[in-house]
Amino acid sequence: MTRLALPLLTAAAAAAALAGCMGGGSDRVGGDSATDTKVLTLLDPFSSGQESAAFNNEVARLSHGTLRVKVVQAPDEGLDYEARAIRAMRHGKADLSFAGTRAFDEFGALRFRALDAPLLIDSYRLEARVLRSQVVAPMLAELRPLGLVGIGFLPGPIRRPLGGTRRLATPDDFKGLTIGTSQSQVADTTMRVLGATPRRLPATEHWLPGLDGIERQTQGIEGDKLDKKGSHLMTNVNLWPRALVLFATERAYSALTAHQRRILQKAAENVGPKKLAIDGGREGESADNLCRKGNVTFDSATPAELRSLRRAVEPVYRALERDPGTREAIHAIEGVKRDLAAPSAAVPACKRAASTPASDDTTKLDGVWVMDTDRSAAPPEYFPENWGHWIFVFDRGHFAFTQENKPSCTWGYGKFDIDGNRTSWTFTDGGGIAPSGAYNRPGEFFKFDLSEYRDTLTLTPVKGAISPRNFRDKPWRRVSETPSRRNFSKRCPPPSAALRD
Repeated sequence: MTRLALPLLTAAAAAAALAGCMGGGSDRVGGDSATDTKVLTLLDPFSSGQESAAFNNEVARLSHGTLRVKVVQAPDEGLDYEARAIRAMRHGKADLSFAGTRAFDEFGALRFRALDAPLLIDSYRLEARVLRSQVVAPMLAELRPLGLVGIGFLPGPIRRPLGGTRRLATPDDFKGLTIGTSQSQVADTTMRVLGATPRRLPATEHWLPGLDGIERQTQGIEGDKLDKKGSHLMTNVNLWPRALVLFATERAYSALTAHQRRILQKAAENVGPKKLAIDGGREGESADNLCRKGNVTFDSATPAELRSLRRAVEPVYRALERDPGTREAIHAIEGVKRDLAAPSAAVPACKRAASTPASDDTTKLDGVWVMDTDRSAAPPEYFPENWGHWIFVFDRGHFAFTQENKPSCTWGYGKFDIDGNRTSWTFTDGGGIAPSGAYNRPGEFFKFDLSEYRDTLTLTPVKGAISPRNFRDKPWRRVSETPSRRNFSKRCPPPSAALRD
């Protein structure tokens, strides 16, 4: 078969074409006038709200508040958490939901598997281009027989192999191992073809007894603390992206006006590039954090090793291409890839720098500081962990804090250094009540410039460094020059090891 590249077509436009078959006609975001706010429920299979936050905010922005999305509790997490969400949607449990492309083959929507074909989509530029091409329209159409309507896609991070004790660069490296996978028949088949045994993991993935490796995005490796001592991250073995499908029940979609449908489609289209940029930034930050922690070795495969992996997974392609629709989609993606000629993505090399030293000397930061912020301090996701009442305690090179509002109460601690009017923080750990999972993690490294006047301290960002807004949205006020734990939130005090005795 001739493998031709397909012309570009946004996912939103593809969904709009589908909407035309269902009675929708408008492709602009300014049609209907509305005075009442319509609330759509969204089932989140990951139960954190992180994946859908940007989409939900964009819907509110485009509709000027007349259309809002409310996240509802997903079914109990298990090994098939995304399939559970799809089944719940088919029974009308919510208006909207999203799930990884990897989960839909169980329901007969097979074309999505092309997006998960091993080693095919190997860069973020290619993922973005494919999700804006005509390849996606037939994929979304396969949801119709399920009583669902495809709205669009959210691109996702690239997943790579993490070996527990050795690098996973060649087919021989995988043989005889047990590799943890998420809900994906394509991933399971790939591991079997490579000679490994796949083992399904829950949504919050972690090392289980008997596991020799995991396929995971760098952010997840760092966030779920999978970087056990002696593990190996393959920086350039790009297995597949974890793209998400946004969809609605046919009943909920039919109840929307053409204007409201277009808002949903346009929101998905707008969020795509922003999410890719965020994912790319987080991947780099997570890689730096992993590097500083020092548990994992960063390994890269040679071109010859990558070619041997691609040859080894050819049986996966033969199995996928037995379905004509999947075969057509794979060939189209190969055409886009050939025309784009984008270099493969790779995790930056580990350049381990010394962590922030702890000092026995007192500093101008020593003491207790407070800051109060509201939700406006936490764009673009507005996670509750990033605003509220803050208590900061600094004590001779060690710091700790608590953050608190009604839904969230978190803590973090680590070491700090001051060089003139600049401070550097290295986190040792973080935790607490975090409904979005947005707490600080070991190895995070931040820098701020300081401006102090009497008992007021202003933090400003450092060019080229990570200087999170949530810590510097408002000036701090010193309430005591004596470091003390008694000021911390009683709901979520940091561990006793956070500060000196």
